[in-house]
Amino acid sequence: MAIDQILALLLRERNKIEKAIEALQGPKRKGRPPGPGRKAVTPSVEQHSKPEETVGPSAPAKRKMSAAGRRAIIAGTKKRWAAVKAAKAAAAAPVPVPGAPKAAPAKGPAAAKHKAAPAKSAAFRKKMSERMKAAWAARKKKAGNG
Repeated sequence: MAIDQILALLLRERNKIEKAIEALQGPKRKGRPPGPGRKAVTPSVEQHSKPEETVGPSAPAKRKMSAAGRRAIIAGTKKRWAAVKAAKAAAAAPVPVPGAPKAAPAKGPAAAKHKAAPAKSAAFRKKMSERMKAAWAARKKKAGNG
């Protein structure tokens, strides 16, 4: 064997041994190296040889809700929201007075806002589609020339 091969083998073995020692001692200190007047502290193997035992009480277990409890909460929530919706509906609806004539619904801008649009015929929709296509074509042509 050549000396270069022997040297390469020994270097590989040294690297393996250094990695094993580092694994046993723990990682080397990262950060500022110790200067004059400060001593580098390396942890001993004995510190990490035993797993740490917890002495105090462990965290309490997370509470779980039963299916019956969940159903009771859902029922209560539905009942509460039904009461809220009923109260809003009662406040919005006027109270009828017996013997008074019924007022005609107001016809104005407020009534027009809530009116549903009448259904359009197929011919009307086709006509509007053609007009919109023509308008978009004109806009596109104007943008290309401008």
